[in-house]
Amino acid sequence: MMRLVALAIFFVVTGVQLAQSGPWLREKGKGFYAGSGNVTRQKDTSGSLYAEYGLSEKITIGADIFYGIDRTLQQSGSGILFLRFPLSAPDATYKWAAHLGLGARSQNLIIRPAFEAGLSFGRGIKIGEKYGWAVIDSSINIPGSQLETRIKLDGTVGLGFSDHIKGMMQIFATYQGDALFTKAAPSLLIIPGKSGYTFQIGAEIPTSGGGDTQFKLGIWREF
Repeated sequence: MMRLVALAIFFVVTGVQLAQSGPWLREKGKGFYAGSGNVTRQKDTSGSLYAEYGLSEKITIGADIFYGIDRTLQQSGSGILFLRFPLSAPDATYKWAAHLGLGARSQNLIIRPAFEAGLSFGRGIKIGEKYGWAVIDSSINIPGSQLETRIKLDGTVGLGFSDHIKGMMQIFATYQGDALFTKAAPSLLIIPGKSGYTFQIGAEIPTSGGGDTQFKLGIWREF
């Protein structure tokens, strides 16, 4: 797992030839959404919805929603509305952005308000004739009483193999309740025609902290 994290950091830091700056903020009037569903062999299920919209050249508004239920009917969920703003110049090679959000977290019948803050860093990359992106995202989510603070550090490396196929490797690290959970998440992204849709087929494989492998199907769209 550490080799995958090191690979993501290597792409971001060492100056692999620039392909395109990281897509931190949406253009004014442009939007994006991504929805996905996960399931394990033991029938634990979860779903997520992520959306963002460019309010201006320097402010993107978004929503990040999650809901999960396991084989014992234990439920968890979260919903955050956030604002993202740049911390680097528009033409900077290395892109920085921050976000601040408010929302709620839930665990079974417990629902509490939550505050979230995050920092993101990344850049476009080029390997040979292939273009892609490398990203590191961090966040802290602080809920009200009875629920636990959650700290996340995620790394992503994506590469386009053709106009219609992309590969993506993600590493998810979550610290919550005095425990560290990590996952490796490979995905294949399929872009049929020029519809604006992208279909995601992938998995999330635990590497520490326990849990079962999840199989993922997702759909993305820009508008």
